[in-house]
Amino acid sequence: MKKNILSVIIAALTVINVILTAIMFFVMLPTFQKTNNLITQVASVLNLELDQGDSEGSQDYTLKDLEQYSVAFESQQTLNLVAGDDGKMHYAMIDGYTLYLNKKAKDYKDVNETIKANESKFTDVIRSVIQSHSVDNISEEVVKKEALDKIQDLLDSKAVVEVSMTNLVYN
Repeated sequence: MKKNILSVIIAALTVINVILTAIMFFVMLPTFQKTNNLITQVASVLNLELDQGDSEGSQDYTLKDLEQYSVAFESQQTLNLVAGDDGKMHYAMIDGYTLYLNKKAKDYKDVNETIKANESKFTDVIRSVIQSHSVDNISEEVVKKEALDKIQDLLDSKAVVEVSMTNLVYN
């Protein structure tokens, strides 16, 4: 008799559990959909901002319109990276960098003079970008993009359209 009552109680609890799970699923589903829509909208706005930022005068050039401003270090620079997932210290080495300026930009002459007068500041920007990464998340493309964004922000201009690293090696 006790085994039969226990079986009935277990079966009833299982049915109640399934019913409550179904209710919870249907109550939470609209919230999950709203959250998903919000995340999708935020992501699309961020993509639009990135696309708009790139189109503010930096796309109206050809290869002939670019002037290179190269900085070569006397010796290879060794930079410490943030500790990686393995907990070990890693480093990056770089021989120099090149800034590409759009000669058709409205403020090209001012930016060119500013870069020549403040070369060490731009070198510091490149170094800080490299040193802000760990060996797990560094890549030359990431460093180029972040350095370009920071340099454009520093100059408040889109005349600098590309950054190139000379022999960037990391380990």
